[in-house]
Amino acid sequence: MGKKYKLPLHIKKYIQTELYDYKKNKKLIVMLEKENVSTRTFLLAIQRLNKIDKVYNNLSTEEKEAFEKIFIDKHNQIYAEMHDNITKDMYYNIKNKIIYLTAIEFDLI
Repeated sequence: MGKKYKLPLHIKKYIQTELYDYKKNKKLIVMLEKENVSTRTFLLAIQRLNKIDKVYNNLSTEEKEAFEKIFIDKHNQIYAEMHDNITKDMYYNIKNKIIYLTAIEFDLI
């Protein structure tokens, strides 16, 4: 099942960074919206966040919970297994699936 969501390493790392920075970027966007900033970079950031939101909204309830634990709360695999009852296989499968689906949404594959 691991090969199902296989990506080139540079794409995986880029998407993973976008997902881990999601919460921070969301706060930054809200702050910049209050200041009425609308640069190209700002608009591209909104576009990236909207694509991540689209992937999130298409996940099952279980996958949404895992998304929040992995990328929002930044729980590592061991913590998730001990405190969130997410098995090692489930953790990596959902993580890789979310990265893969986000890469598709970003038109990287």
